[in-house]
Amino acid sequence: MKGGADFSEDRLQCHVLSIGLLGPGLPDWNVAQSILSGEQKYQRADFEIPAVTSLPPTERRRVGKMVRLALTVGNAAVKGAAIDANQLATVFTSSSGDGDNCDAIFTTLAHTEKSERFISPTRFHNSVHNAPAGYWSIANQCALPSTSLCAYDASFAVGLMEACSQALWTGEPILLISSDVMYPYPLSDVRPMGSNFAVAMVLNAAANDAALAKLTLRYATELETRMEMREFDELRLSNPSARCLPLLQVIARKALHSYRAVPRQIHLEYVEPLTLEVVVD
Repeated sequence: MKGGADFSEDRLQCHVLSIGLLGPGLPDWNVAQSILSGEQKYQRADFEIPAVTSLPPTERRRVGKMVRLALTVGNAAVKGAAIDANQLATVFTSSSGDGDNCDAIFTTLAHTEKSERFISPTRFHNSVHNAPAGYWSIANQCALPSTSLCAYDASFAVGLMEACSQALWTGEPILLISSDVMYPYPLSDVRPMGSNFAVAMVLNAAANDAALAKLTLRYATELETRMEMREFDELRLSNPSARCLPLLQVIARKALHSYRAVPRQIHLEYVEPLTLEVVVD
C-alpha cells in the first residue's frame, strides 16, 4: 500500500484537503465556515445553479441542474486543493439522480399515441446515474477511474466511505462529489426534497500543511447526529447530500479554532441498522 496509510480492519483514516459547497444560504465553503461555526448568521436563500463553462458549448446546452450542481462544487473543491482535475480519480454519489430528466422521459412515455413516445438520445444518455461522471471527464479531460454510487438517504456517508477506501488503497488523492436536486411534480410527491444541495471533498491518505482535518471512519450503531440549530437540522433532513452538515460544522469550527485540538465525533446516516462514525481531529 502506498503512502503508509492506516487501513486496519475496524477503521479508515484520510485527510480532507479541500471542500466545495453549494446549498440554500451556503454559497461556498468560505461563507459556510463562518455560518456553521456561528460567527455569521444563517439566512436560508434560494440560489441559481451556474452554467459549467468548462464544458464545450454543445455539452453545456445538454446538461441539466444535476450535472451543473455536481460539477460546480467539484470544480470549487479542486481549486481549493490546488490539484489539476485531470489528476484525480472521482467518486460521485446521489440518492436519486436527475429527477428533471426522468420526469421528461416518463411524461413522453405516458403519451397515448406511439408516435409521441420518442425518447431523444440526449435524454437517454443523461438518464443514467453516472452522467455527471461522464460530463466531468469531458470538462476536465480526465481519464482516471470514476465510481458512481446510490444509497438513498445514506448516499453521502456511503460515498465518503468509498472515497476514503480508494484513497487509502491507491495512496493518491481522490475527489468525492455528493449532489441531489429536487424532483418536479408529480415525482416530488413520491420523493420530496426541500432544496438542492451539493458538497465535494478532495481526500488524501497523507496529510499536508493545508489539510482541513483528519477523518477516522468506522461503522457504529449510535443514532445519527442532529444539528444544534433548528434551521440547520431542517436543511440536513431536506436533502440526502445535506446529511454531511454535522461533519462540515465540526470541520468549520476546528478550522476557526473553536474546538482547539479536541477530536469531535459525529454519526452520519448510513445503511440501517448502522451509522457511520466520523472522528475529526
